[in-house]
Amino acid sequence: MIDSCMAEIIPFPASKPIEAAIQYVSLEEMFSVLTKRKTLAQIGAERIHAAVLDCLRQFDVPKLRHFWDNVSDIDSYYNGPEGSFDCADIHRILNEKGDGHYCAV
Repeated sequence: MIDSCMAEIIPFPASKPIEAAIQYVSLEEMFSVLTKRKTLAQIGAERIHAAVLDCLRQFDVPKLRHFWDNVSDIDSYYNGPEGSFDCADIHRILNEKGDGHYCAV
């Protein structure tokens, strides 16, 4: 009896392994993806940007002023041994530290 039932089972087609990096997301982020407000790539980019801002927060005001003074006129980035920082991010952190007036024109 069992052998006759087993003969009727249709095997699943062979599947190809999926090559993707595992990315952990919060429930809020998963909801954003499911509702198509964000993609996983956007969430990853936001995390990288948050890490850059955290890195900038480690510097004191004189160092941030140095970054601001040496922003390139070509691409609006500071490029130096400490890293590469966007002028908008430098200005944001100076504002957070109460020294945003330094960037005012």
